[in-house]
Amino acid sequence: MYPYPKEILADTYVSKLGGFSHELEKQEIGINERALEMNTSLIGGVTRVRLKFFERKDRPFFMRKEFTVIPLTSYDSGVEFSKHGEVVMAEEHRDSLRDEIGRAVVINSVESFRFDGDYSSMKKAVESMRDWIWRSGSLSKRN
Repeated sequence: MYPYPKEILADTYVSKLGGFSHELEKQEIGINERALEMNTSLIGGVTRVRLKFFERKDRPFFMRKEFTVIPLTSYDSGVEFSKHGEVVMAEEHRDSLRDEIGRAVVINSVESFRFDGDYSSMKKAVESMRDWIWRSGSLSKRN
């Protein structure tokens, strides 16, 4: 019934930018409530995501802004921009993203579900990799 958001990888979806709404805060995105329920595992008001617009040079993943997903109901005026499950953003983003309306956007919630604010395991992995590189002498061979 709703073509978007479409899951392309685990906890990663693709949709289109539908428009902008004054009802959303700057760090929120809205998606049709029924499309969220039927097509995703995203939890409205809880799940935090990072966005990537195709063909647009963006910051590295961990430096991108996070947005809270808000379900848009029939009582919200922004739902008119998410009839098929499109992403609706706050009015404050209109100037910088107006050319992106109708274009594909990747909604990445992997961090929200996998790490849930606890980066200790990722930090340990990076530190052990750094230590391994240092011990193996790879860094000294380059100099």
